[in-house]
Amino acid sequence: MSPFLEDFDQWYEHFSVASPQEQYQLLLEVISQPIPLDFAIKEDITSLLIDVQGLLEGSNLIDQALVFTETFQQQQPELYQQEFYYFDNFPIRVALFNQEVESIDQALARYQQEPVKSIDSLLPMLDDLRFYDARDQAVEISRAVYTPVATSRGLLGGSEDDFGAVVITDLLEQAYQQIQQGNPVDWESWGQEAKPFSFENTPKLRQEIAQNISGQVIGGPEIITLFQQDPSALFPQLSLRFNIQMANQYQLSFVCSQSIWSAVMSFLEERELSKKQLSHPGYFFGLNAKELDRYVGGLIGGFLSSYQSKGFATLWGIPHVYDFLRTAGVITDSVYESAIQVSTDLQAMLLKHWPGPLWRYSFIHRWGKPACQTEADFETEAKRFADTFNQSEPLSTEPSEKPDWEAKLSDVVEKAAQRMASDQATKEKPLPVQEPAEPSPAKPFKSAKSRKSPLQEVKALGKKSKGAKKKKKGKGF
Repeated sequence: MSPFLEDFDQWYEHFSVASPQEQYQLLLEVISQPIPLDFAIKEDITSLLIDVQGLLEGSNLIDQALVFTETFQQQQPELYQQEFYYFDNFPIRVALFNQEVESIDQALARYQQEPVKSIDSLLPMLDDLRFYDARDQAVEISRAVYTPVATSRGLLGGSEDDFGAVVITDLLEQAYQQIQQGNPVDWESWGQEAKPFSFENTPKLRQEIAQNISGQVIGGPEIITLFQQDPSALFPQLSLRFNIQMANQYQLSFVCSQSIWSAVMSFLEERELSKKQLSHPGYFFGLNAKELDRYVGGLIGGFLSSYQSKGFATLWGIPHVYDFLRTAGVITDSVYESAIQVSTDLQAMLLKHWPGPLWRYSFIHRWGKPACQTEADFETEAKRFADTFNQSEPLSTEPSEKPDWEAKLSDVVEKAAQRMASDQATKEKPLPVQEPAEPSPAKPFKSAKSRKSPLQEVKALGKKSKGAKKKKKGKGF
């Protein structure tokens, strides 16, 4: 009998002080043979698997991480089914990066079977599907899980919103394509199909959609007037026209472009704005570096944050959204140029000090080149992201009570933090401000005391605390 099963306490005593490399080998050997389910649950084997999987992912040992997960899934199918949401997202990300979307069907099926239980992992996974423009998969899973998530008593109200938005956005694209082909749309039937996904199916709203999807965005003084009177009527029109522009220019699905629009709008709408700042597009769309820094830093959080993709999508989505806003006459050149400067400066800051592999966010280069970048710069940046897929570090072979990989990463991010602090202290060139004739950007939040930029607090970006992927009880409450 295996020492693991014969005397687990003794096995674990050795495992706990082994080097990361040996821990990986010990656990891979253990899961290569079936383990009694009741024993695995009693000894909480999943927590050990989560820790070692985190070691492999954190070191970007992609092949080993995939083999480890596949071995676990094949040899312990019952246990894997119970805990799949701690392991499936990494293989899904790899498949999306490699454009092998057909290989994730089995993983998506597990999410469809257990959407409520897996909601904390399901929502970030949906983000990645949308950002990578895996339209069919995003729509399929959203349709499947919407009702069980919406009717669950164990989840916060509104947990189903993202799924409903995906379905309705896709229905809008179907209607647009039908119109482009010269065929009329039965908007009453369209509304009936959208209604189960929280669409307010009224004749007035259907008429507004029909007009927006086939018309042009209003411009000039009319935008300012509508912005002041009823911005709720303007933003759906802008959103839809942005989807159309991204489809025509970059061949992106509405599902993908809407995720870009929503990422940027979520930042803009979360700011504390005065009535004056809400009265003019120049105020509303003016970007403030501190606000954006704080918002994206909050999304990125720790190394294993669930919202890192959304943080990257926000920063790199701004140029696309603002390209559209300028073309549509919603903002002036001055507002546009200031916003581009703010976002690109923060992009550069993040890339300079980011301690993790960038390939995970390569979806930003699937969107196409924004107007503010040269072709050469865009290609160079895309290559920089993609090249990190093949950059890894071997697991440490040094035994230690505290895993050596954690100490090493802490040292790396500490040095990066020092470099960032130095950069900030010596930075002399201020960000450009809008011309006097233009409305000024929204005022930043008031802070009790000055502090370093959230994107400069690299420990929050890169540090992997022990047990960062530990199981959580009461997920979704």
